[in-house]
Amino acid sequence: MAGVVALDLSRGGIRGVQVESPYSAHPKITRFAAVEVPEGTIFDGEIIDQRRGMAAIKQLWRAGGFTTKKVAFGVSNRKVVVREVTLPVLSGPRRKAGLRFAVEGQVPIDLDDAILDFLPLRDIAEHGEVHQEGLLVATVRSGLESTVNAIERSGRFVDAIDFSGFSLLRLLPGPQRGTQAIVNVGASTTTVVISANAIPHFVRIVPSGGDDVTRSIERAIGVSFGEAEQDKILRGLQGGAVEPRDVEAETVLRENVAGLIDNIRNTLAYWANAHPDAPVSSVVLTGGGSKLSGLAAVLGRALGVPTSYGDPLAGFAVSDKLRHAGIEHWALELAAPLGVTVGPKISDRHVAKGKAPKPARAKAAPKTKDKAGRK
Repeated sequence: MAGVVALDLSRGGIRGVQVESPYSAHPKITRFAAVEVPEGTIFDGEIIDQRRGMAAIKQLWRAGGFTTKKVAFGVSNRKVVVREVTLPVLSGPRRKAGLRFAVEGQVPIDLDDAILDFLPLRDIAEHGEVHQEGLLVATVRSGLESTVNAIERSGRFVDAIDFSGFSLLRLLPGPQRGTQAIVNVGASTTTVVISANAIPHFVRIVPSGGDDVTRSIERAIGVSFGEAEQDKILRGLQGGAVEPRDVEAETVLRENVAGLIDNIRNTLAYWANAHPDAPVSSVVLTGGGSKLSGLAAVLGRALGVPTSYGDPLAGFAVSDKLRHAGIEHWALELAAPLGVTVGPKISDRHVAKGKAPKPARAKAAPKTKDKAGRK
């Protein structure tokens, strides 16, 4: 099976990993590259400057020596909405139109500029008819189109796109027993996916991430964003600052992290109140924003739940050359896009009675002025 390059897009740069035999039981990572991008090229995980975005993608391919033009990436930003909904059974050629009609008024997005997908989890009987409970995912079409256009205008094409919450769960399915929460701390958002037996049951997107913490340090001590990012990572949550400048930076760092932890704790508390028989028993951290030293320990104490870092590379064969080159340093950032390459590319969305499917990639593709991205 031909390879695909999984892309991670952030404010500061683009990272790419070439995966051979994607969507199979034995994927292999063969190449990796990372390039910086000018300020204003990418915002909230979307390419907003076409010219600079195209140039960065071409530069990434040269740097990594990638041998395929196929691209896969995950979507999770402040424009994505996830809802638990109950809908009539939707299937066949009218599924897309039926989904739009069924969810009207349930998401705060103009449906004329929306991409919708529905992951059914279980069948229920309601008023003598069969309905499906599941997770509705919606995002703004125009924002996604901007990224797809930049990829395609650079001479590549989109092979797969997925909501990052689902791709993370395929990558890190968790234990066979108990309830797991994946907490992916991204640049602008934090995605929390609560699951049991590799089936997602609740998703929340917290509108804050690692860049918010960095910007607070940038403002507090008057340095560039890049310098503030390095300061954040090196400083961590150990404490011990003495100089006034360091004390101020440490204070804003802790305040911002405390706010993020409160949001995560409230999400788990909401789940526990609604499902007292299935409280979260373990937390797995991923995402570039989770690389803050001491975060796992602080979060674990705040939640009262064992908290550890995920291993996004565990399900892949990785060459010694890439390991020696330091690909592990980027592993947490690459979790969501790598998850898009895991598992069957095309899945049957039909839910057998009493049996839920594992999360599958969305089939609907954004319409663009160029060749449409394929999922």
